[in-house]
Formats: sequence, C-alpha cells, structure tokens
Amino acid sequence: METAIAFKFQRVSWQSAANDIMEIRKKVFVIEQRFPKEVVCDQFDNSSYHLLVTDAEDTPVGCGRLIPNGRVGKIAVLINHRGHGVGTQILNHLINIAQENNIQNLTLNAETDLVHFYDQQQFHIDGPVYMKKGVPFHRMTKKLA
Repeated sequence: METAIAFKFQRVSWQSAANDIMEIRKKVFVIEQRFPKEVVCDQFDNSSYHLLVTDAEDTPVGCGRLIPNGRVGKIAVLINHRGHGVGTQILNHLINIAQENNIQNLTLNAETDLVHFYDQQQFHIDGPVYMKKGVPFHRMTKKLA
C-alpha cells in the first residue's frame, strides 16, 4: 500500500520566502530545464501573490505565483515530488487567490507539452505557438465567474 505524502500549501510574501522560492525555481528552471538564470526572479515578484509548498519535514518543494493582473506563472515542483498532484494543487490555490481578489481573467504561458495539464483546469489556448528561449509555448486563458 502506498503511503500518502503530506504537503503544506502556504501563502507567503516575497520578502519572507524569496530565498526558498528562488532555490526551487533555480533547480527546476535553470538546472533542470536549462533556462537562463534571469528567470529565477523578476520585477513582478515583489507585488505578486506567492504560494510555497513544503513537505512533511517543512522542506520547500514547490511554488507558484499570481501577478495582480491575472498572470499565473513560475509554477515549479522539485522533480522528486512530482506525480503527487502538487502542481495541480498549486494551480487551484492560485485560482482561489484570484477569486478572493476579484481577478476575473487569468492568463499563463504554457510549454506545449504542458497544455493538457492546464486544459484539465479549464484553461484554453489563446493564440498560436510561439518560441521563448528555444522552447515552444502557448498563451492560455481562463475566465473566472
């Protein structure tokens, strides 16, 4: 029988959790996916809503953010914690944050191989494939009621 893994999802400020968030992003985006180190943080981090995920030992394992303009992004889960629904739960928490803050329209940039993940959460492709740092992406949107 498989043991359930406990994860804790916390809304955090950039000021309180920047080091943990940047470490996760660095491992996922820079080391694993080979994006340039400039993707680790940007000018939107300070004003965004952030979510930090920790495991049973309080070790940071995932993160995501919502910019107040409705852009969802920087969702990252460490490789050894994938396959447990963490990414889906991060996205659901960010959608809830948007609803609580009366953000009606969400957008995100999805790598083409992750479009099905966002389709499951009722995001829809909005435009043609475009290339970013040599990787094909789709812009996706979701309207909230």
